[in-house]
Amino acid sequence: RAHIGRQCALLGSVLFLLCGCATGPKSGNDALTGIDHSGRMRGYIEAKRVTDFCPGQASRRDDERCIVTRGFDYSRGVTVVRTYDPNGALIATQEPPGADVSLTDVEQARVEALVRADPRISDIVNAPGVVLWHGGFVMREPGDKYCDRGSRCIRVIAAIHGGDDVILHSVVDLMTDRVVYPRYVPSGKTVARHSDGG
Repeated sequence: RAHIGRQCALLGSVLFLLCGCATGPKSGNDALTGIDHSGRMRGYIEAKRVTDFCPGQASRRDDERCIVTRGFDYSRGVTVVRTYDPNGALIATQEPPGADVSLTDVEQARVEALVRADPRISDIVNAPGVVLWHGGFVMREPGDKYCDRGSRCIRVIAAIHGGDDVILHSVVDLMTDRVVYPRYVPSGKTVARHSDGG
């Protein structure tokens, strides 16, 4: 019985220590668990639609044109270019390697929401007079752990004095729906050197 009692006491001590570890200090990633991800980008989002010459235009009437669309497929992390004939039938689909498209209004709104909600930088970007620029700064860095192939990384610039003085650069990846570099320092070198923590 004494042996069983010692085992129970030892088990209790181990459980106590494990519980203590579980309630220890939170990491930077743990601090982000409260961010609402219900607005994340999903599926295919069309960014641009233009009228253009058709493949084999010489065999068509002079006034016939095709429709070309460009967008980003969030289910696969690729830019998709589709060509439709004058009757609206899909005649070609391409996924140009490394190609990017500018952000739609919906994507811009999501980028801003993620930056403003991130507790590592929210006090800076939500301060009075701060302007956010995030319209067309798509960023891809070969070999980077966040912003390589398959990512949808967007640079966000926070500025004051009507947008004239930059106070912070951040990077959001819309594929993972999070701020991957809250404090990014542009230097012409790989972004992997920059802080991805708090």
